[in-house]
Amino acid sequence: MRRQTSDVSVGRMGSPKNTRRVRGKRGNQEQQRLIDREADSTDYLTINSFASNGTDDFDREHLQKVSGKDNSSFGSRKELNNPLLSSQNRMNHAHSTELNVTPKETSSRKDLHWTVFLPYYLPFLSWVKQYNFSFFIGDLIGGLSLVFFQIPLALSYATSLAHVPVTCGLYSLAISPLVYLIFGSVPQMIVGPEAAISMIVGSALQPLIHAQKHIYDPVDLVSITTFVSGTTLLGFGLGRLGYLDNVLSASLLKGFICGVGIVMVIDAAVVMAGLSELMEEISEDPSQMAINSPFDKLHFLALNFRSYHRLTLTISLLAFVFILVVRIFKNRFSKSRYRFSKIAIYIPEILIAVVISTYLCYRNDWDKSGVAIIGPIKNEDNSIVFRNPINIKKWSLIKKLTRPGIFCAMLGFFESTTASKSLGSRYRLPISSNRELVALGFINMISSVVGGLPAFGGYGRSKINAISAKTTVSGGIMGLCTIYTVFNLLDALHYVPKSTLSAVAAVIGISLVDEAPYELWFHWRSRGFDELITFAITVIATLLFSMEAGIAVGIVYSLIRVIKHSAQSRIQILGRIPGTNTFVDADVSHSAADEDCSETASVKHDPFIDSRPCQKDEPLNLFTDSNFSHLNLQVLEKIEGCLIIKIPEPLTFTNTNDLVSRLKRVELFGSTRAHPASKVSRDTNLIRYIIFDLDGMTELDSSAARMLKDLLNDYHERGVISFFVRIFNNNKLLRRLRNTGIESSLRRDMDIITLGENPDNILSSIVGLEITSQSPGSNRHPFPNKSVAADAAGNEHAFYSNFYENLNAPYLLHITDALRLIDYYENASLQQYVGTV
Repeated sequence: MRRQTSDVSVGRMGSPKNTRRVRGKRGNQEQQRLIDREADSTDYLTINSFASNGTDDFDREHLQKVSGKDNSSFGSRKELNNPLLSSQNRMNHAHSTELNVTPKETSSRKDLHWTVFLPYYLPFLSWVKQYNFSFFIGDLIGGLSLVFFQIPLALSYATSLAHVPVTCGLYSLAISPLVYLIFGSVPQMIVGPEAAISMIVGSALQPLIHAQKHIYDPVDLVSITTFVSGTTLLGFGLGRLGYLDNVLSASLLKGFICGVGIVMVIDAAVVMAGLSELMEEISEDPSQMAINSPFDKLHFLALNFRSYHRLTLTISLLAFVFILVVRIFKNRFSKSRYRFSKIAIYIPEILIAVVISTYLCYRNDWDKSGVAIIGPIKNEDNSIVFRNPINIKKWSLIKKLTRPGIFCAMLGFFESTTASKSLGSRYRLPISSNRELVALGFINMISSVVGGLPAFGGYGRSKINAISAKTTVSGGIMGLCTIYTVFNLLDALHYVPKSTLSAVAAVIGISLVDEAPYELWFHWRSRGFDELITFAITVIATLLFSMEAGIAVGIVYSLIRVIKHSAQSRIQILGRIPGTNTFVDADVSHSAADEDCSETASVKHDPFIDSRPCQKDEPLNLFTDSNFSHLNLQVLEKIEGCLIIKIPEPLTFTNTNDLVSRLKRVELFGSTRAHPASKVSRDTNLIRYIIFDLDGMTELDSSAARMLKDLLNDYHERGVISFFVRIFNNNKLLRRLRNTGIESSLRRDMDIITLGENPDNILSSIVGLEITSQSPGSNRHPFPNKSVAADAAGNEHAFYSNFYENLNAPYLLHITDALRLIDYYENASLQQYVGTV
């Protein structure tokens, strides 16, 4: 540290330049120039908003009413509209034209009538009164269009992915949109079975079905899994845990969806080649290879592909190519400028492929030639069979299916949230994750009663629905059409080839992988290696083990990233800019400053100061806390024997340990960035004072308070006096500081630094030092002349109150206040020493 002169009159408030002034008022003195400029621009924008009528003067009475201030304090618009005011005039305006337009009172739920807040919980009430015929026509077009897309997909998801009866997919598609019509908050959202969720259900149920296929009904297993998902989502929603969608990164979801897409293609390829029966025979034979993971299925496919069924493979490839070609045509033609280009998106290529293959299978008896078909569908008396998923006799199954049910809930919630937020940003809708959780919970709990697959929102079908639909009635229309299909058209599904449905699943799988290349390229270009690692390990774990393992590994790695980020302390070592009372981060590496310095780089601190190129050899004398990337570290003024630490974040049990270790590193090496193996460069005995700037510490938990108290006690035993400045004015925080003994520890140090003197005597001594210190090296003028005159007139106690946030608590307002007390203490101690000598 650079040592100050040993003159008694020269202390830590001294500065080597003759331009330093400290304002004698409450406020953030270290950032006064920033406050002046921000207040100036805020007032300018606020008054312009009130003066939008084009007149020269705004409505003073209205401003007085909303702000509670006398209208004489408001200037005219002309006066504040001039951007060429001098710095001093702008400072005056910043303090004379403060506007406070914050509402004085807000309405809580208990003050609202039930008719006001009920539409928030039942969103359909917010639009049902405005519903008209034009809305119905749009919803009807959207609902009927989706029927031709979604019914074939529901069949494919149930048979090819979940390996359960087709009614599970149809009931999910029928019931969930009707429930979402009431509870859904996104008008364009369409809910139903999803590919990834169906894959998880299938992988979880297959071991139980094959091991106990004569005991458990697959529909009962689906019912329990869907019920577990619904209760999980409903519990999260009622517990207001909607913020959980921010914990896991988008790269995790993209990686899992990509892995699911690859798994879908692998599983579909086995059925498309007609090798399903052969794979079951090999997997049931203990002497043959075990087929458990997607990688094992890929290995099986490579070894046994020559045993394919020719007719099944031909049907599959024709359906696959047809669907893929039509989709490519729709995508390109819909973007053209032809008259009917927008209608192309409604072409139901999946329905066309399913209808044609079903008709040909019926006419040519392909089922007798070895082509697998859906076959007869059980639906006794055309009635819905209700099931009890929480039957006590099924408790063993509930325990086995809890994990896959929770996985379905988590993945489905993230996928639905992605879709709802995309639709919300596109159509400017207020999206509440908690309301969506409640809606999804009710959907799946009700759907589980009839044995439906877990249902969630999908962005692709919702985007198609949004072309014409206006409300959630479109989904209800799709659900009613599906119910009609279940009751009257199930016999028509008898001859649907499973290979065609597998071809549909393969096309969907390719569409899931379609976004992966752009995602990888984007993160590679932005050097987002954490996102790339998350993506890679999720995909690899999904392929090598299972989908549950993939999402579990991805979640664990994401949580490790979150914990690592929250466990790192971000303390700063502050240094003072000479000639000012501005304290900035002094722990900036020279390499970083050199990298930021370029031909076009400039340090701009005022819109009226011309920018200039950054010169490495030119000493800088203008800085702000938010713009010091080009800081010349040699300019910053260090305070002898004093360490100033800024804690810009809440302290919790996660980051307090790191805070203590970084403080030790600062004491030994002078930097938080020094490697622990570096050579010790500082003598810890030279530190006599430590000032904690706590402006950003808005929260302190009990574990952190315990460690902070131990730290203060350790400093006290070493003879180091601690200060807390700019503490956040929060009753809970102040109460915790008081109850944990931190306040008493600070009061103990305050008694030492004040030497037990009366506050008036301390103030008189400090004011005397400020007035009489005129040596060329010190330039001690922290108070304006007007304030000094007022203090000299006998108003010492009023000024002294500015030192403390509360006279009953030892918390200082500013760093400069702590430096004044240190100057007073050392000056008094030196005088006592001289007197004894």
